[in-house]
Amino acid sequence: MSGISGPDWAFGDLAGSQCDLALVRLHSADVDGAAAAMRPVLDLPSTHRSNGIIVSTMHVRSALTAGPARTAVAARDLRAEIEAFPVSRPALPRG
Repeated sequence: MSGISGPDWAFGDLAGSQCDLALVRLHSADVDGAAAAMRPVLDLPSTHRSNGIIVSTMHVRSALTAGPARTAVAARDLRAEIEAFPVSRPALPRG
């Protein structure tokens, strides 16, 4: 997602797509691929972490606790990183 910007950039849609890609990769037991898909989402600045992005990220975290990938070291690392992902963001300024 880096390098994408501008007034028409739908970062939320892109982040949701990255989370969906991570879920598909997890269902295929590709934990490294899931981690790669989540990297741009986890790197978003806190101002870009909307409720929808947080919910999508939590779906990935849930998927990391089930299935054959749950015991992989990479899955534990990704799960820990998602757990550290702030679930709230500062309120938008008034105006």
